[in-house]
Amino acid sequence: MTVAASFGDVGATPTEVVSEDVDVIVAQEDEPGVQPWQSVKVLCFTWNMGDAKPAEEELQHWLPNKGGDFDIIAIGVQECSYDSGSSPFRNPKRRKSLKGSGKVQLPMLSGAVEEAWHTLGSSPRSTDKSPERRVRDVREEAFTFHWDDILAERLGDGFTRIQQVVLMSMRLLLFARTEYCDGTFKWCGGPLVHSVEQTYSATGLMAGTVGNKGLVVTLQFGPARLCFVSCHLAAHMTAGEKRNSDCREILQETWPVCHQDLDLSCQFDHCFWFGDLNYRLDLAMSAGLSELPTIALGKNRDQKANSAKELATEPSSLSAPSNPSRPDDFSTILDMVEKQQYLELMEHDQLRLFRTAQKAFVGFQEGNPNFPPTFKVERAPGIRHQEERTPSYCDRILWKSLESLQGCTTQQKLASPSEVSTSDHKPVYAQFTVKTPNALGQLFQKKLCPEAFPVVRVSHLKARDVPSGPGAKFRVVFVVTPLELNTTKYESGIKSMREPAWKADDLPLLRPAVTCQEELNTCTLLMVLYNKNVRLGCVGLRFPGCDPSHVTSKQRISYDFHAPIVNRSCSFATGHFSGTLDVNWSEEAIHAANQAARLSTQPRQQACCILQ
Repeated sequence: MTVAASFGDVGATPTEVVSEDVDVIVAQEDEPGVQPWQSVKVLCFTWNMGDAKPAEEELQHWLPNKGGDFDIIAIGVQECSYDSGSSPFRNPKRRKSLKGSGKVQLPMLSGAVEEAWHTLGSSPRSTDKSPERRVRDVREEAFTFHWDDILAERLGDGFTRIQQVVLMSMRLLLFARTEYCDGTFKWCGGPLVHSVEQTYSATGLMAGTVGNKGLVVTLQFGPARLCFVSCHLAAHMTAGEKRNSDCREILQETWPVCHQDLDLSCQFDHCFWFGDLNYRLDLAMSAGLSELPTIALGKNRDQKANSAKELATEPSSLSAPSNPSRPDDFSTILDMVEKQQYLELMEHDQLRLFRTAQKAFVGFQEGNPNFPPTFKVERAPGIRHQEERTPSYCDRILWKSLESLQGCTTQQKLASPSEVSTSDHKPVYAQFTVKTPNALGQLFQKKLCPEAFPVVRVSHLKARDVPSGPGAKFRVVFVVTPLELNTTKYESGIKSMREPAWKADDLPLLRPAVTCQEELNTCTLLMVLYNKNVRLGCVGLRFPGCDPSHVTSKQRISYDFHAPIVNRSCSFATGHFSGTLDVNWSEEAIHAANQAARLSTQPRQQACCILQ
């Protein structure tokens, strides 16, 4: 039986009636007149397949026949290397796929052969990605890999494979409704699904050539920018910090699909990160942390700062290796599983502890599991944990939204189908609804008037407790979303002091590409700190006017901010930004800014003298 998750971590309430048959999902009715891009139903699935052939009939436990009512389906698997065997009764049919969505197709000799070809035959580079506005036709081709083929057969012609990334025994496949890919539904003259890109990060053994650790597909669904990351992080109980490092490497090495100043975790409207993250239930680790910092739990900033400083003076509290797989741990955890004390188990989860300490997945959210640990189990229906490993929630699904779009993604369901029987991991899947404000869509569909853009100023900007060194040269780059409409690069002056502070004259005037407050509320300001050419991290802020508490004076709105700097999803010992953010909608301010812009673009007249 499939069990729906509770949502205590994110404060969400399920809005679906969950049936025991995954094919029958009673969902909320779409509102009349709502465009497809305004409410997108997403299914994310992750499974470590244990290098064993999956049972095709077990797909029904998590993948709805014909795709149910989902719009996008993201499927990430690890250890997917097996010989499917030849069958005279099965010939791969031609399936719908976006042109260029698969790298290479080879006759299926074995899983290992095909994966080696995929890995050695290409590398992540900027030319791998589809340029914006490029329209890729839907075509039909034979999916020669068994796993891809059985997925496509269950989804049917109503879904198209829009991208596939393969790295050794890892696979990430993205499917979308065909009507959103073939131009039936239009967006700005093209299909609703567009700008599909892919890359990967190989952070395993042999200098990154073995099939770990991250695969990435990004796309736009109308105006919404979506990112899907599937990964396989370092194994074993004692490798918690290595797993954190793997995540940072993935964010560092997947630059081909990113803005030059940003990474995956802070660029896209919504980022879904899933896979065999391999974080373990570690009773010893949590026992040594009776007073955990509350940085990720919404406490006041003074408490956050004090907690971070305390952790910095006691680095062993979270990084010291724990003893692997003790027999008493197995019996203790098994007893809690039998009592269905799943929330209590998560108090001993390495990932939750690292998130609380700001050392991994800062800003991400995760639902609370209402099912037993997914590893390590016997390869049979039901759940029976093997004593050789401490039962753990290795298989996870997290998500993160830009600051201006917080609350637009709702997890409707989190489950682990115990009926899937062929691996020593049980799979995990999550169902989401992604809402996009109508004002954001209107930004892309109307002609913008730059001379009507508001005037935004950052003042009293300070960076404190940031990593420094001899010869430091700090500067700040300001980026405004949506990136497609805000192409102007803004940059501060350079400061050499240890704790830099910028005066008004050192900071640029910002002109977000909007013409009303409702549109501005959908935008995010990203401030990226550099020391010379080294990126130290980023802070994302909503613009003034989105909250009633912001100070309003005539047509000016402002608020003070104090926010931790996040460097590749980590804000532990990275410092913080503080300052004031101000937006001015007055005609006088806008006129003055337009005049200054015109003067700055006029060619200078050079004086000359004529000798007679």
